[in-house]
Amino acid sequence: MAVRFIATICIAALPATVLAQPQPTPYDHQGAEIDADLAPVVVPGETPIVHQKYYLGERELLAYDPRFMPTGRVAFDLGNQPLIRAADPVIEQSDGSRDGWVQTLRDGRWVGWSLPGILRETYPDWTGTFLAGVRARDTRIVVDGHGDAWTVLNLYAPGARRVLMRLPADSDAWECYEVPDAGALLLEPNARGSDAPPLIMEQSGGRIFVRDMERVEDGSIAIHEPVALSPEQSFLNPAHSGAGPTAATVGERTWVTFARTAPVMGEDGQPLPGTPNYVACYDRATGEVSEPILLGFGQNPYTEKPDGHNAGAIVADSEGGLHVVIGAHQHNFWYVRSTTDVPLTRGDWGEPEALGLRRRYDCGLTYVALAIGDDDTLHCVARNMGRGVSPEGRPLPPDEINNADMTRTLDYLRAKRQADGSWQWEELGPLVVSFHRAYSIFYHKLSIDRRGRLFLTYYLYADQLTDEMAEAYMLKWPEETLTRNDAGAWKGIRPHDPVILMSDDGGDAWRIATTADFEAGVLGEE
Repeated sequence: MAVRFIATICIAALPATVLAQPQPTPYDHQGAEIDADLAPVVVPGETPIVHQKYYLGERELLAYDPRFMPTGRVAFDLGNQPLIRAADPVIEQSDGSRDGWVQTLRDGRWVGWSLPGILRETYPDWTGTFLAGVRARDTRIVVDGHGDAWTVLNLYAPGARRVLMRLPADSDAWECYEVPDAGALLLEPNARGSDAPPLIMEQSGGRIFVRDMERVEDGSIAIHEPVALSPEQSFLNPAHSGAGPTAATVGERTWVTFARTAPVMGEDGQPLPGTPNYVACYDRATGEVSEPILLGFGQNPYTEKPDGHNAGAIVADSEGGLHVVIGAHQHNFWYVRSTTDVPLTRGDWGEPEALGLRRRYDCGLTYVALAIGDDDTLHCVARNMGRGVSPEGRPLPPDEINNADMTRTLDYLRAKRQADGSWQWEELGPLVVSFHRAYSIFYHKLSIDRRGRLFLTYYLYADQLTDEMAEAYMLKWPEETLTRNDAGAWKGIRPHDPVILMSDDGGDAWRIATTADFEAGVLGEE
């Protein structure tokens, strides 16, 4: 069993406040958040939100003007009040030490806690920065079964440290726990139990660790020593986009899925193509770690070598069954589920099922966002990409691509549990379409509230700009200056204009989420 140590607690209040009450955020305002006459009903694959040239998105086309900053994945407390990490996306390098917040709703107004205020009160020697928005390693908030909210921050020098923050239920005072030897911290967002969520750590050299936490009698948190789950050269699902859960807890066991840059060798001594994806189990009752199980391979159609995009995500259903979606880079995903209660060997898992073949002329999917509802429906959102067409207008085969005519979209897939205990996937098509025909990314994140409503955070980033696009960019955001590198490419581009979509019918239709939608979801407010 791993050795345990007790973290030192510091109860941190906001400067010059009483009882650390949350303050009004700089983003809240009076007035409508979207023009009701323009607000679209988004049916996946039929009526997506289509951005127009150049940089005409939800704000320009739909009069979207949110009273909150929709830059983070939405979490929900036990009363279904939203909690969102926020930072102004136009701040250089997403420096959260200048504008980082945790937002929530109180009496119809968005209020929040200033993260720099809490941290500087707690750690006076820290005068550095921390990343926020899409450049942060993990911006999720996790609410456990006790109602405590958790988030993690990687603080940079001077005064660098790794900090776990906890907001106890029915409290407005955040607690800060410094986690030594942490590497990059992630919270396991997928625990169905009531104890504190495990910490997942990705350290230099590519080893994945789990760090268990538990409550002690005085109400503080005991953080266990790290337990290694993987060999070196391992990595997790990309955190900036998709960011699907890398771990799932069932009872006393935490399962973690990861990929490796080390290829698997075939019987002929040659590396097998693709990125090997594994799952391993930590049993906190015994302290034992299972051998990693090879589930399958994520692919990139342009190389057979392992690719850092291709790690997957894992969730647990209501009966403790495990579901893994293996990632890809412009290829189809693979879906694998467990077939036994405690799947410790490859024979305890089914064979991979391809996801993303509905539009067979497409390059395919990248970045797994995965969530599971209380009805055990699986929800997946990914970036999709068309290959473009030939000069004659024909779809291109897998070994060809027309970069000037391709399109990135944000696609939705869903699997419902069937009467025979299987899951049947539907590939429902795009929710959002980029205006740009070269490189685009959406930095998307997916979550489910306690009413089963889906919330999808995204914002568009377009690169490989034409001169005309660069001129339009600087006209829209005049405080920013783009420059050319030695190869003539425009640099200095940032993501802008985040959006949160929602669905209250299980994914059949989506719309832009407003404050009224969050208010209507609060439990006991019917």
